[in-house]
Amino acid sequence: MKKVGIVACSDAQKEEYHGRNEELVRFLKSIDYEPILSSCIYEAEGVFSGTPKARAEQLMSMFADPYVEEIYDISGGDVANQILDDLNYELISKSRAVFWGYSDLTTVINAIYTMTGKASVLYQIKHMVYGNSAELQKERFLNRDELFS
Repeated sequence: MKKVGIVACSDAQKEEYHGRNEELVRFLKSIDYEPILSSCIYEAEGVFSGTPKARAEQLMSMFADPYVEEIYDISGGDVANQILDDLNYELISKSRAVFWGYSDLTTVINAIYTMTGKASVLYQIKHMVYGNSAELQKERFLNRDELFS
C-alpha cells in the first residue's frame, strides 16, 4: 500500500466540496493508496483552513513521515505563499515524499526546488474526480509515463 498525504496549503476548500474530496479518497483507496488527510483542508476562518503556521505544520508532518511517498495539495488560489517561511527545507530535502500542486502552489513547488533541488509535480489531483476529463485524468495518473509526457 502506498501512503500519500492530502493537504490544502492555499485557499481552504468549501464545505460543498466535501463529497468530491471523499470521492478522491475513495479512488485513491481503490488503487491501493493509503491517504492521510491534513486537518487544515476546509474553511475555518473565511478563505483560510488554518493559520499559515498551522497549514505549514500539516504539510511538514507529511514530509516528516518516512512512509509518505507523495503529497497532493488539493487547494489553489491566493495564499500558498503564506506558508513559505514556516517550511523546514532541510527536512523536505531528506524526505522521500514528492509534492504535487497546481495554481498558486507553484510558489511552494518553486521554493522546494530552490531551497532543496528536489523536483515536485505541477498537477491538480482533483481533476480525477471532476470535469469532463476525469476518466482520462485517472488513466493518466495510473500510467505515469503518459501523465508526464
